[in-house]
Amino acid sequence: MRSPVTACALRALSLCCRALAWALVALVVADALLPAGPRSLFLPLNSIASHFVPESLLGLFVFPTPFGGAFRGDFALFSLALLALDWVLARASSHLARPAWGESHV
Repeated sequence: MRSPVTACALRALSLCCRALAWALVALVVADALLPAGPRSLFLPLNSIASHFVPESLLGLFVFPTPFGGAFRGDFALFSLALLALDWVLARASSHLARPAWGESHV
């Protein structure tokens, strides 16, 4: 039997992963393109985000940009992993939300 409560919980986790992934993407773009003044406002967010990135990814693929910032490859890879997790959770949620073959929706 498929559980609508589980499907709802998986959907909520999926949306959280998606929101965090796009927030990391925005942080990567801000770190790479903004000048030094406004970029310094994002230092606390970078510190918070660094706590959630796995140790194996931390500092990986960090490159300086011509704008004086840095492309944070570790954040970009982690956001891709979060988007992949979002996709898996969304698929599982939709699979659990549908009635099984032969079940009725009563």
